[in-house]
This record gives sequence, C-alpha cells and structure tokens, in this order.
Amino acid sequence: MYDIVISSEANVTCPSSLLWSQSVTDSRRPSLYVCIIATFTHSIFWLQLILYPSVRAKSMQWLYAYLVTDILLLFRFFFVFIVHTISNECIPNRAWSLFICYFEAIFDNYINTLEVYILLALNICRYMQIARNRNVYTTYVKSLICAHLVIYLIPLIIFTIQLSVGWAQFKDFVGGSCDVSFTNTYVEILNILCGLALPIVLNLFFIYCNIRHVHLTSQLHRTQHHVTAREKYYRSLVIQFLVFYTVWLLLWSPNLIAYQFTSSISNVTIIASLLNYIEIALDPIIISALDVRFQKLWYNLWTHLRNTIFCNRENRRRIVPIEINQNIQSIGLAQHRTTPLSTEKRKT
Repeated sequence: MYDIVISSEANVTCPSSLLWSQSVTDSRRPSLYVCIIATFTHSIFWLQLILYPSVRAKSMQWLYAYLVTDILLLFRFFFVFIVHTISNECIPNRAWSLFICYFEAIFDNYINTLEVYILLALNICRYMQIARNRNVYTTYVKSLICAHLVIYLIPLIIFTIQLSVGWAQFKDFVGGSCDVSFTNTYVEILNILCGLALPIVLNLFFIYCNIRHVHLTSQLHRTQHHVTAREKYYRSLVIQFLVFYTVWLLLWSPNLIAYQFTSSISNVTIIASLLNYIEIALDPIIISALDVRFQKLWYNLWTHLRNTIFCNRENRRRIVPIEINQNIQSIGLAQHRTTPLSTEKRKT
C-alpha cells in the first residue's frame, strides 16, 4: 500500500527524506509563480465581496464554493512546496511523512473532482431557473444543502474505499512527490468515467438544453417584435457559463487525466498541473468579467474615480467670479422691475 521509489537523482543515503531534488524544485517554479499571481487575483475578488454587498447573492453560492476549492488547491501547493524545499531531516517522523504523502497524493485529485460536480450543480440550477422558471435558491434550500453534502462526501468515500481494498496504493518518490497508482485498469477507467466523462457529458447536456430553450424563446418573441429583459438576462447567463466552461475544460481536464495514468514526477503531469494552476489564476477574472453585477461595480468605481480626479482639476482651473457691488445690482433690479404703469404715474 505504501511503496518507496528512489529516483536516479535522489540522495540514496537518505531514502526517507522529504526534500525535493534540484530538478524537481526547478520544474515546480513556474507553478509557484502562477500560484502567486492566482493569490492576488483571488484576493481582489474576495475583497470585492467583502466591501460591496451588491455583488453578493444566493444564486452565486456554487461559484463561491468553486472558488473556495481554488483557494484550497493554492493552499495545498504552497504547503507542499514549503515542506519539500525546507525539510532537512534525513529520517523524518513517520506520522508526519505519512500525513504529507496522503495529503499530497489525495487532496489534489479530490478537490479537482469536487470542482467538476460543483459546476454541474451550478448548471442544473441555472437550467431550473431558465427553462423551468424556478428560483431554486429560495424554494429548494434543503435540497441544496443535501447536494452540497453529497458532492463533498461521496468522492472522499470513494477514495477511501479504493485505498482500503487495495485498488490504489501510494508511491513515495525520494527526491520527488508522493503519488497514487491504481493497481487495476478497470478502476482507472471507472475513475475517468465518474470523475471526468459523466459530469462533463451532463454539463454539456444541460448547456445544450439552456441554449435550445433561449433560442426557441427568442424566436417566439422575435415574431412578436418583443424581447423581454428576462430573456436578455437568461441569454447572458448561458453565454457566460459557456465561455467559462470552455476555458475551464481546456485547462482543467489534462490534469485529471494525467493523474490517472502518469506519475507525479513525469513531465506530462507537471505541464498538466501548470495548466490547472493557470486556470485557477484566471477563474476570478473570468467570473468577474462575465457577471453583470461586477461589471456595474467596476463601472461605478471608474465613474467615481473619474469624477473625483477630473472634477477636482476642473475646479482648480476654473476662474473665480468677480464680486459685484450690491448697490449696483439692486439698482439694476429696480430698473428692470419698473413697469410702464409706474412710468406713466411719474409723468403725470
């Protein structure tokens, strides 16, 4: 269940050391830079949520859950990178070594599996909102809570069963990272089907249903020469999710496929992991750019800054008006207020 594999570049005198070799450390540095950038993008996104209540809504709970998984993946990378680059013990504590191995090997795949099902739940909720005209976030609160629990617990239970019955085992590469290898080809196929193929097919199916419903509705209203605001909003929701899901699928899926068939020290896995971290860095940018609430927030902030900066400059450059003598002003008003009737009385 727990094997140790000594790499060619590792120091054979310390077969239990957690320290990465220099080549492995160098191969992880691009991911380190991307994760630092991702930390800034996610910090800006969550700072907007804290400061501006207008962008907080129950309908975004699945997106919030998805972004939380991104933060967990960033935490996992920084934690593992620090441990593997500062460890100086030749024979570390056995419990600590097992914890690092389990955490490193399972946590990444577990969180990535959560993401695909979280997006599926988001897509189903939007289908209910668009096609069925139901606000599931207020009418099905208990069902949403159960959906959250099922999504978070089922993958963890599946991983535990696979390790318990011997379908999966750990491999600790000295000078590298701990990894999971599957002893049965059928288990690998099952993981691909349940963790990748099935949720992606279901997501594409619901995306198609949403696009078809919006298209039929727009054709019906086009014959009536009337397009409602709700139809425009639903169309924007479909376009937003389609763009986001396309980018996510292209950058996320290689990592999960590589996890099933390659080791953690292979170049394919390193490149796939780098693509995954690039996707994590882009997630808050794409979500904010495609959401109308964030667009309005950015527009209001830009308008406020523009008015504050340029109006102050205009006020400084404006010429101060000359003060007019009050007596002259009153005389002018008096002359202006004289009527023909009063002038005739003066003549008489």
